[in-house]
Amino acid sequence: MKRFVIAVFTSMFILGSTATMASGNLESSLTYISAENISNWMSCRDKMPNDTVKSATTVVNGKIPDIKCADVNKIVEDAQASSN
Repeated sequence: MKRFVIAVFTSMFILGSTATMASGNLESSLTYISAENISNWMSCRDKMPNDTVKSATTVVNGKIPDIKCADVNKIVEDAQASSN
């Protein structure tokens, strides 16, 4: 019986903490940046602002669109500036 109670409390702790982590920190002062923008920003880190990269997550009409690095950099910089 003790093992069952310990297993229940352990599973509640594990499931509760993963649900909390997966939901995001709602009390955080950080501005939300989508995974698509972060992925594109990482692709643009070593490129000039006027260069383009293929989108890592978006498909439009069966084709992968080109994303301007300047646009992605601006989105991330604005989010970082508003977080401070």
